[in-house]
Amino acid sequence: MEEMNILFIGKRFNTNRDALLEKFGRNYQFPLHLAQRHNVALWLVDYHSKTTIQCSDGPLNITSTPVKNLAVFKHYLLGAYKSTQPIDMVIASGDCYIALMAHRVAKKLKAKFVFDVYDKYDEFGGYVRPFGFDLFGYLLKKSDMRLFASHALLHSLGQPERDAILSNGLDANHFRPIDKAEARRKLQLPADATYVGYFGSMEPDRGVQDLIAAVQILREQGRGIELLLGGKAHASLNLNQPGIHYLGNVPFADVPYALAASDVLAIPHRRSAFLDAAAPNKVGEALVMQRPIVATRSPNLTANFPQQAQELEPYLAESSQPSSLATALAQQLLDRKLVAAPQNIYWSGITSTLEQDLKRLTHDPA
Repeated sequence: MEEMNILFIGKRFNTNRDALLEKFGRNYQFPLHLAQRHNVALWLVDYHSKTTIQCSDGPLNITSTPVKNLAVFKHYLLGAYKSTQPIDMVIASGDCYIALMAHRVAKKLKAKFVFDVYDKYDEFGGYVRPFGFDLFGYLLKKSDMRLFASHALLHSLGQPERDAILSNGLDANHFRPIDKAEARRKLQLPADATYVGYFGSMEPDRGVQDLIAAVQILREQGRGIELLLGGKAHASLNLNQPGIHYLGNVPFADVPYALAASDVLAIPHRRSAFLDAAAPNKVGEALVMQRPIVATRSPNLTANFPQQAQELEPYLAESSQPSSLATALAQQLLDRKLVAAPQNIYWSGITSTLEQDLKRLTHDPA
């Protein structure tokens, strides 16, 4: 395949993870895999620190520039990404402000502008519409191509004939089946406990309070189970109670061990426009780790994992209903039903599939 010259501009910190140091998520893994066959520069925008970092990961050249000391704007204003070779496309991922900067850079470099939409950015905290101006809508219209993390985002915001799905893939070197006993030794957990696990955001819409209540229902019925939790605790949650083992904010390197240490993994999300449209990352992780799953019913699950959702039907609960969640947990703890992951779930395969669409875009004169 003919090489493309790509500038990828993404957000360094997302969901309490560092894309650079932890090699986390689509803002790192997608450009890294593109760089195996194309010339790719990754520019990470850092909202948290004050230090500029330049490094590489194999063929991928990386620059992280902070907003706090205005380094990111110096890069932008001074045209730091001018190249002896013309840039074919600029891909933006992270939020509307990064995308606006990428749009201006692409225009300056006479490159295609690709807008990666992995969430409904206009529902992010801090998104404003000054004088009624909708920046998100503007960027959707100005982009030459949009990449969407879920089918719901594509169908509500995109055009299937010109845009594409870029699902949240997994790093094959990071997420792989691990023996439960090994995982519990690693995390210093008792070998004989029965754990229902949840690891990730604990914001109210994630349904962790419902999961706590569901596990308490089962414990009151005499079932000897515990809830194994990891993530940044929300102030509304009481995690200091019997039946809860809280691991804190689990380092990304240890997340596969936490998943593997669980007898059943729960995804108790409540219904919301934001979560209904989001990419179901936790489902893919649980499938690849070969752990039994209990989840709440949502169009998010059925649209992005249709075959798996059908097989998981006996273990799907109604959203925001702890009693329904308790019933599904009890059944899955009895059955320990495993469901196979879809074939194209790792970043290598996802990137290979999408390359053809990106290549066609570079030859589009429009």
